[in-house]
Amino acid sequence: MDKNIIELNEQFLKIKNKGYIKTKRKGSTGIGYTFENLLNKNEDNFSIPDYNGIEIKTIRRNSRQQLHLFTATPDGDFLFPIDRIIKKVGYPDKTNPKNKIFMMSFYGNNYKKIGYYKLAKIFVNDEKIYFNGYDIKFGDLNLEISWTNKLIRKKLEIKLKYLAIIKAENKFINDEEYFYYYNIKFYKLKSFDVFIDLIKKGFISVNFNIGVYKEGKRKGKTHDRGTNFMIKVEDIGLLFDEIII
Repeated sequence: MDKNIIELNEQFLKIKNKGYIKTKRKGSTGIGYTFENLLNKNEDNFSIPDYNGIEIKTIRRNSRQQLHLFTATPDGDFLFPIDRIIKKVGYPDKTNPKNKIFMMSFYGNNYKKIGYYKLAKIFVNDEKIYFNGYDIKFGDLNLEISWTNKLIRKKLEIKLKYLAIIKAENKFINDEEYFYYYNIKFYKLKSFDVFIDLIKKGFISVNFNIGVYKEGKRKGKTHDRGTNFMIKVEDIGLLFDEIII
């Protein structure tokens, strides 16, 4: 068994034995930030694994949330793909309708409606994963938004070859949140081909999170918070094989 998995498991057991630990950061990201802080690891958003080749995901007990796999900015045939998405399928921001945003998830097994007349989905071929659709009135949207299979394979196999999912219970004391990290499971990626098949079947989604700056010097400008590939927690076993310690 990989020595790094054994080492992380030993570190986890030490943290588990501490019991409930006060969060190091308020909000939804506190659970992951606090655990990494206990590992003496600095926060990062790099495309490499969190801990000696192992990607760490922390979730709350009984969570049915979408698990973030990795972020990948689309490319395609145009220099500014995010601007093209906003132009083609963006919709008005509720707080300021003059600015357009695009915050939606799409799957490979069916179309999703955008507004009244547009529908879009994720497609896959031998060279790329791409996002496109059509307008009921005017036909093909011609989005030209895509990710090369080479790029996605590299991200997947570097970032997620090994995965650790850590579950935690939480409670509040005097309005302060505390976490008890009680369970860890280790996984190994099955293959890139399995990943592609899960996109086709609708188990993996692509989530666009394109907003707008609300204040400051860039107020009103497009704010791309990242395009994420996601999978439901309960479907982890479709993409990974569990490693039994």
